[in-house]
Amino acid sequence: MVLDVLDEATLNAAVALIASIQPRSELEAVIAVEIAATAFASFKFLHLCLRHQQDTCIDVWGGNAIRLIKIEVELIQALDKHRRGNKQTVRVEHVHFHAAAQGVLGIVNSSKLKNGGVEAEK
Repeated sequence: MVLDVLDEATLNAAVALIASIQPRSELEAVIAVEIAATAFASFKFLHLCLRHQQDTCIDVWGGNAIRLIKIEVELIQALDKHRRGNKQTVRVEHVHFHAAAQGVLGIVNSSKLKNGGVEAEK
């Protein structure tokens, strides 16, 4: 089993990482465990790169570490997307209106408007 090769400090760090994610469901718990597993596996490959500084070792273990780090980032993004419920927010911080320009001030909900921004007649 994989847990047999982990020392106590590494296992405690992995549990702390999972706890810090604060999973709210079983699905989030699985993603949290996957994040921890990929993080610590990438650390292991990076450690191997440092111990064996030959080009072939760095290419192989460094490449594996990079792939695992990319997977970890994708898992974090998947967890964030799951928690947001697939909603996106666009916030405009600064807008310029020039002479003779028109604009809208306020919240615009395009999903309720039809016919190019004009409310549909009933």
